[in-house]
Amino acid sequence: MSEISVKEYVRRQEELEDEANEMMPYDPSHCTYSMGAIRQPIFACRTCNSIGVCYSCSIQCHSTCDLVELFDKRNFSCDCGTEKQCDNGSEFKPCNIRKNTTQDIADMGNRYGQNFKGLFCSCHTEYDPNTTVTMLQCVLGLECNEDWYHDHCILGIEKNPDTSTGDRKPPGFPDLSSFDGFISWVCIDKYSSIFEKLLSHERSDKIVAHKVYRKLPSNQNDLTSDCDIAKKRRLEEAEDSSGSYSLFLKEGYREEFKQLRDDLPEGDPIKSFLTHTAPFLTHDEKVYEPPKEEEQGSLLELGEHALAKSLSHQQTLASLVAFQQIKSKLTDFLRPFAENDTVVSESDIKNFFDTQKK
Repeated sequence: MSEISVKEYVRRQEELEDEANEMMPYDPSHCTYSMGAIRQPIFACRTCNSIGVCYSCSIQCHSTCDLVELFDKRNFSCDCGTEKQCDNGSEFKPCNIRKNTTQDIADMGNRYGQNFKGLFCSCHTEYDPNTTVTMLQCVLGLECNEDWYHDHCILGIEKNPDTSTGDRKPPGFPDLSSFDGFISWVCIDKYSSIFEKLLSHERSDKIVAHKVYRKLPSNQNDLTSDCDIAKKRRLEEAEDSSGSYSLFLKEGYREEFKQLRDDLPEGDPIKSFLTHTAPFLTHDEKVYEPPKEEEQGSLLELGEHALAKSLSHQQTLASLVAFQQIKSKLTDFLRPFAENDTVVSESDIKNFFDTQKK
């Protein structure tokens, strides 16, 4: 487009700045390696041995790499510039923020799973940013490493290929507004005895919003003979009492878990689980956020800052005077266009700068 009004130009620039601030709202100059294992946003770098790196390193050190956003991970230390980055024999790359000259020691407590390869859910597929399928992260994550699951995989059914309707929720899946947390069947199967005791406790009604069973594996769903069909029916009838299931937790479930823990006697398995194995279920987990990006000012101010860093004092003063003069003249030149809400053409701007050269 060769013509555009000044007001429209300013509006578009403000929209671009707002979009940039929304995408990268934090100051990317603080690597979290020295903070140790914390809950923080993590990015997997598939270029550098599929290591997990913090927000700042994803920008400062791996901006040209193949990155996968993993969102929050519990008890994770940034592995940028550590031995983990090089343990496949690749060349050592220091962290551009820490400026380490040798490989730092990797945190052996970091848990690596399929997410760091860019794969998610029990179907082991890459995330599709264009999908309309709901994905939920397991809030327990002790067995599945806080994986994300598709709604149809939670139910154990095939994905519905018809996405033409506005309602994409598969039959049997709870309304998103009816729960505040999700625990996958993968983690529940690992701690099945604990969850059976939990569900039989009178307080479970204040914690659990939905108990959703998974359907039979596809090889059982495909049974076709009369004998097989009868077997399948028996398995389906027994499913409600013995099958794998996921739990959807009510709003305020953490406070209810805390009350349950405090009310139980010492030695109770549920109390021990909530105290030592999964204490994070009883309180809101603090998630580290990098410092907010400071207001950077206009492009002119950024240019002034850059000049001040690269030129001598005398050169800087002369350049800033020239900047201010051209800024004042350009403002005066554009004012009539803005006041009359008229367009300023490319030739108008070209003529203005040609005049300044004389």
